[in-house]
Parts: sequence; C-alpha cells; structure tokens
Amino acid sequence: MIGYEEAIGKVLERAPGPGETESCPLAEAMGRVLGRDVSSDVDIPPFDRSGMDGFAVVASDLEDLPATLEVVMDVPAGVVPTGEIRSGQAASVMTGGVVPKGADAVVQVEWTSGFGGSAVTVERAIPPGQNISPLGEIARAGDRVLEAGALLGVEEIGLLAATGCDPVPVFARPSVAVLSTGDEVVPPTAVPGPSQIRDVNGPALAAFVASMGLEVTSLGSVPDDRETLAKAVEAGLEHDCLLMSGGVSAGAYDFVEDVLAGLGVQTHTRRIAVKPGKPTVFGTRGDRMIFGLPGNPVSSMVIARLFVAPALKKRMGLPARQAPTVTAVLESDIRKKPDRAWFVHGVLGDGDPPRVLPLDARGSADLATAARGNCLVVAPRGVSWIPAGQRVQVVVWERSL
Repeated sequence: MIGYEEAIGKVLERAPGPGETESCPLAEAMGRVLGRDVSSDVDIPPFDRSGMDGFAVVASDLEDLPATLEVVMDVPAGVVPTGEIRSGQAASVMTGGVVPKGADAVVQVEWTSGFGGSAVTVERAIPPGQNISPLGEIARAGDRVLEAGALLGVEEIGLLAATGCDPVPVFARPSVAVLSTGDEVVPPTAVPGPSQIRDVNGPALAAFVASMGLEVTSLGSVPDDRETLAKAVEAGLEHDCLLMSGGVSAGAYDFVEDVLAGLGVQTHTRRIAVKPGKPTVFGTRGDRMIFGLPGNPVSSMVIARLFVAPALKKRMGLPARQAPTVTAVLESDIRKKPDRAWFVHGVLGDGDPPRVLPLDARGSADLATAARGNCLVVAPRGVSWIPAGQRVQVVVWERSL
C-alpha cells in the first residue's frame, strides 16, 4: 500500500490539465473556468462617478457650516453634464451619475436641505474625493482583470459584463462516464433477488459528477465477465474520465485491473493506505483518466471526494490541490488501527475553532450514517487513538457550510 499523500500526489501529477478553449455565452458562464486572460476594453468606471444621491460640490466651500450653495444644474444618471461647478455652486446628482467638472466631492442628500430648490444648505463638511469613484479607479482600458483558470462566480460574471466579454472564452468541460460492475448488481428500479443488490454507486457517482457542473454518461452495470467488461470499459474510454466501481479487490472475479492492462491503461495506484477505500485503482491512457473505485458505496464516495474531485478540477483548468480541509476540535475519541489513514464521516458544527463529532458507522456500506455527515475527520496513519478535545483536520464540502 502507498500512503494517502503519495497517492494523491500521483493522481495530481498524472491527471491531465485543461483541454481546448471554447466560447460560452455570458449568461451560461456561471461555474465555468476561464480559458484565457481577459482585459478591460474600457476604463472602469468610464467617468468620475457619484456614489450617492446628493450634491456635487467644491469641498473647500464647506469649511464654514452651514454652507448655502447655488444649485446650477441637475445631473440624473445617464446624462452628461454641460458646464462646470465653481466655488459657491453645486449640482444635484444621482447615484451612478457623472460628477461635473470642477466638483471634487459629493455630499449625500441626507446632510442637506434636500432637492428641488435653486439653492441648497449643506450641514456637514466632507473631504475632497468623498463619494466619488474616479475614472479608471477599478481598471484602465487594457488592464488585465481576470486570469485564465479563474472559476467564474457571481462577481466574475459581473466583471466580465463590465468589460464587454460576451461570449466568454472557457475551457471545455471534461466528459465523465460512470460504470458499475458485479453479477449481483441490478438497476435501482428492479426488485433485488435473494443474492442481488441495487446499483447504488452508479447513480451516486453520476450525481457527484453532475454536482461539479460536468457532463456525465451512465454506462449502467455489467456482470463480472472479462469480455463484457472490456467492451464497457472501451466505451468508457471515449470519455475524458471513466469512473468504475467494484471488481478492484482481490477476489476471484475481480477483473478490472487485468482488463485495464489489456486495453493499454497504465496503472499508477492499486492499494492506498486509507480506510475506507484501500482497493483504489487509478490509471491513464493518453489523456484519459480511469478510476477503479471500491464496490462498497461509502468507500466509493469517500474516494470520489478525496481523489476523483481534485483530478477532475485539474482537468477543468482549476489548481491541482488536495481536498480542502479546516481545523476543528474533536468532540469524541477516535480509536483505530495505525496501518492506514482513516477518513471518518462527521458532523462539523460552529465555533471558533469549530467542533466536529465523528459518527460511528457500521462498515463501508452504511450510507445511512454517511448521509448524516457533512465532512470527513482525518485520523492519520500511524495513530491508534485521538482523544476528544484534540484538534484534527476535517475534509469539507458544500454541505459542511
């Protein structure tokens, strides 16, 4: 067995980077990864912009208060003012409006006698520059505003809109195929016979991939037959990544490694010193990735979070990183064998630092307990006991928040 750190290192080293760049409408770019640097085509803001509803003034006119100023113009948003503001004058201006030349501050309307008159009385002084966003404050035309590899969220979409970047250059999303194996596996819609079980891993892994915003193809399930399995794997290798479950242990009918070798797949991991998930296979054929995951559903899901997700993120164009962790205080003891690193489902709570309660699972098929958890408590290799109150690393995902 190889350790967790070595295994994730092998996966991230050999997982390919992003593929080709394609154009995506701005309205559909949320969650995509930017394929090249983007520069602004305009100054942002493109003029001295008012940050308040109020009056554009010369700040030095407010040294003696209250100060009464002549209102010489009204500047609604979207209107270019004509003329300049001189000492003793003011212009009513709306949020987002152009600040007239000559004015060097905007006093908010709440500190004045209000709109509508030919004169305004200002009750508070403000410094020069107050409530004004100067031309080019955020970016100048030609400035790089986003770098290739940026994950496009709400703020990034807004910035792209401000720079006129539509359509958006993004990395093509990798396609993923999911395949379950085993003579005992039947579809979720079937009523299992005495020796059968419903396919849990196929739908769960497909949902996991879809949650990353990726295209997923279900190849269903195949029996433990070399020829049938080889045909299914060959179909899966048409995709950027193939996720298989079952058939990777040491049983007489575990054919996955032999089939992969026969199809030219180079295997990089076979056994990893983790629990759950020891019999995990990772291989590549060209720029295709293949994961042979354990058949037990909890093991399969844990390995998906620890190894598959980081590899797919690298393939999407995101940084090659391990699963994210936080530090938390353990609420009850963990006792384990020291031969492997254990990843124990837990419930991460609030606090500073947060507290985490490890859950007592009934083996690697206990989805009911796993479904109660929102994180994985890391119990390192070489350790047999972690007492309550000790700080531990916790693998987090969206449900942890």
